[in-house]
Amino acid sequence: MSTEIQTVRDIMLPLSGFPCMKESGTVQEAIRQLRSFCPLGSTGPCGFSELMVVDDQGGLIGRVTQQGILRVLFSTLLDPIDIKPFEGRTAEYSDLTTLLNGVLINEGVNHLNASLTKVIETRIRVLPASTDLIHAMSVMVISRETVLPVEENGRLVGVIQLAEVFGALGDRLIAMNSK
Repeated sequence: MSTEIQTVRDIMLPLSGFPCMKESGTVQEAIRQLRSFCPLGSTGPCGFSELMVVDDQGGLIGRVTQQGILRVLFSTLLDPIDIKPFEGRTAEYSDLTTLLNGVLINEGVNHLNASLTKVIETRIRVLPASTDLIHAMSVMVISRETVLPVEENGRLVGVIQLAEVFGALGDRLIAMNSK
């Protein structure tokens, strides 16, 4: 049985393999980045659900998620407001959505040039690169995070994805069980 402790550093995705933007960007640029970013040498399907926002020195400012962008683009529908229920309205899909479909799409187009600062989540958890995988797994599962930024010596160096943590821990458990 191996006693070597794996750390976040061992399996993190370097910044070059994850979409990043400066906070001076727009919502439209973030959409394009999320839809098209593909690390060099990647052969699988690309596209990400979030990106990191960095300053000019590469320091972490925050992140932008698909959900955050959609909340800005379709704020009329997604902001909690007191709308009287229509007959047939369900929690999953409101009649108002059907009635205002075209209006909502036009609203989304109008918000494409909004500043990225409208969708940046700044209060996010950051893991040190030296964090062991069990600790990283517990933080991610308890806080329901699938991607967390990784810092080393106060600098953003990459991200850790729950899929990689799951794979590394799963492989280790299976290998131990096979002995």
